[in-house]
Amino acid sequence: MKLIIREYLSMLRESKEFDAILPDLLFSMDIIPLTKPQIGVRQAGVDVAAIGPDENGIKTLWLFVLKRGDLGRRDWNGEPQSIRPSLDEIKDVYLRSHVNKDHCQFPVKIVVATTGDRKQEVEQDWAGYSHDNTIPDKRSYDLWNGDHIAALIEEHLLNEHALPFPQRANLRRALALIGETEYELEHYYALLTSLLQIDEQKTESDRVVIKKCLRTLRTTTLALGILCNWACNEENLRNGLLAAERTLLWTWNMLRKQKLNDNKKVMASYIRLIEIYLSYGATYFNKLQSHYQTKEGISRYYREAPLLNERVFEEIGLLSLFCTSHYFWGIVVKSEEHKKGALAVAESLHALIENHGCSGSPCYDGQIIDISLALVSLHACGKEDFAKSWLRELISRLTYTYRVGNWFPIATDSFDDLVDFESGEYDKDVTKLQETSWLVPTLAQWAAVLMEDEAYELLVGLQKNTLQHTCLQIWHPDEKTDASLFQGQALYESGISEAPIRLPDTAEEMREYIRQSRKESPIKEPFHSSAQMAGILFLDFIANRHFRVPIDPAFWQNLCIGQDIDTSSSDSNDSE
Repeated sequence: MKLIIREYLSMLRESKEFDAILPDLLFSMDIIPLTKPQIGVRQAGVDVAAIGPDENGIKTLWLFVLKRGDLGRRDWNGEPQSIRPSLDEIKDVYLRSHVNKDHCQFPVKIVVATTGDRKQEVEQDWAGYSHDNTIPDKRSYDLWNGDHIAALIEEHLLNEHALPFPQRANLRRALALIGETEYELEHYYALLTSLLQIDEQKTESDRVVIKKCLRTLRTTTLALGILCNWACNEENLRNGLLAAERTLLWTWNMLRKQKLNDNKKVMASYIRLIEIYLSYGATYFNKLQSHYQTKEGISRYYREAPLLNERVFEEIGLLSLFCTSHYFWGIVVKSEEHKKGALAVAESLHALIENHGCSGSPCYDGQIIDISLALVSLHACGKEDFAKSWLRELISRLTYTYRVGNWFPIATDSFDDLVDFESGEYDKDVTKLQETSWLVPTLAQWAAVLMEDEAYELLVGLQKNTLQHTCLQIWHPDEKTDASLFQGQALYESGISEAPIRLPDTAEEMREYIRQSRKESPIKEPFHSSAQMAGILFLDFIANRHFRVPIDPAFWQNLCIGQDIDTSSSDSNDSE
């Protein structure tokens, strides 16, 4: 395990990843950080200050200078952020004017922590400096290289208590297989299940539960970070992204069940997982962006139409999640950078749809989830005109494929059924492939709320002339949905299905129907998930895509009554 951690440290691509790991490690060692590291900013030479016992159990003031990669001559002296000037500043400025009076009596340990190694060329410089500036029992110096930090992480964050042997084996297997395109992450999911087990008996005090939860979050964050970096190294970013989604969802479910989703310390640790997801999503986006901008850029990797269609709509769903995640998180944390990021992703989503012809022809009924996520994203980012044109294209092609009886989106969402159907070898009653549809009524409602009346009327004609025996339905979440939305298939365990639906003759009648249904809904109260109330609305969308659960119709129906998407958050989420 130490070798795995050491390799992970060497693969860290950004200094902020190391900056985030160190405070977790210190907490696990009962050394409490007093400050958070800031990228490119040191307080009089110090990246992290902390109070806690040294190796002899003596309460000590710890001052850390962080360095990513190997420590060579230029890193030691010669650059604005070099180590020696920082150590001089700590000695001459920090210790004279920045130490809290309550900490003045403690001995000081100054540590240079690096993810790499100290090169031989600076060994004498380091030895001479630490020797000349050490004051016995008052000030000492230490250097933590990658091997030492890996050993500390193994001892304190991934020890036998936090990660028993079977789960260590699962982590190793997940890392070994992460590069395989067909790998379904079963070992990592088994690891998550073990880590996130909950004591339903509530036999422990709240303080103990919170402490255990924080330790679990730190271990989970580290495991996810290792897996995502391995996926990058193996050039299979998709598996890392799926792992990040599942980790966010299952971890939130644990916090929700433990009623810790309003605890500030716990939420601060959970936000680390959000940051990994957003950062890793940006890496995924940057790697594939050129394919989005190129005409049929994805098709070069897929010779068979069903596989290409699946891949394009999966990309539409993933890009929509990146867009909504940055957009709504930017609102919560008041970050213009996140909002700019969302607009950039929306541009690429636009390009992906425009450059890939199959984006107008879903092959599964369930792809309405990805379509709805995209429409929400495009609308939120001011691309309503393009959303309308794509919607018109979707409806035009849909009515044609149903009428000719071929290439229409099948209700079973089965790849085997799709291949047999499109090759003419489907040996069952073809009407079974169009027994039900979420896609048709959902597109009809989108057309109505976006004032695309002609497109809406095409679907009315389709139902009357071709889909007379198809059960059109829309699923609504209810008060039980939050208990299953972040765990798995909420569609089958909660909610109310509105079915069968008869489309009103005109779009205006549909708009009036929506207005009335918002007032007289069969569900007594509008659905607000625990994530939405905590300011993490996009977690609902991640659950919708990841577990293939229809999104709440309120996200488009509210446009009919002059309301936008609710981005409110509870006061408990101190995200800033």
